[in-house]
Amino acid sequence: MSASELAQLGYCERATHFDWRHGAKRTPEQIQAQDRGNAAHQQFYRDSIAVARASERKGRCFVATLALGEGDATTALRAFRDLYLRKTAGGRWLIGAYYRSGPAVCEVLSRHPRMLQVVRLGVSLAAKAAAWAVVRKLSR
Repeated sequence: MSASELAQLGYCERATHFDWRHGAKRTPEQIQAQDRGNAAHQQFYRDSIAVARASERKGRCFVATLALGEGDATTALRAFRDLYLRKTAGGRWLIGAYYRSGPAVCEVLSRHPRMLQVVRLGVSLAAKAAAWAVVRKLSR
């Protein structure tokens, strides 16, 4: 059952039953709108799968993983990297610098728990911003 059908059921269950029993009558405009909506949902799904697969294959988020562990936050940061940073020369440079310095930064942070707490807060805020940007980009 589609979201539209669920909404219609909440509005008028008798009309939903009538449509189920006798067949729903849709105007050409409604059919086109439904087709556009279905196509947009399919594209969003394909984009989301592509981002997830690309993020799994790419390098690890060293500092983010140390600070937050594996989870939604690190996934959001990886998706941001793939959707935004990899597309520009400056972004690729930033990624390279992060990969070169990340292991050393992690060594220092693992010996200084208070410093790790501060970094954890910053990475957590960055992950929230990244998640917002990724959702915004994928929902266009």
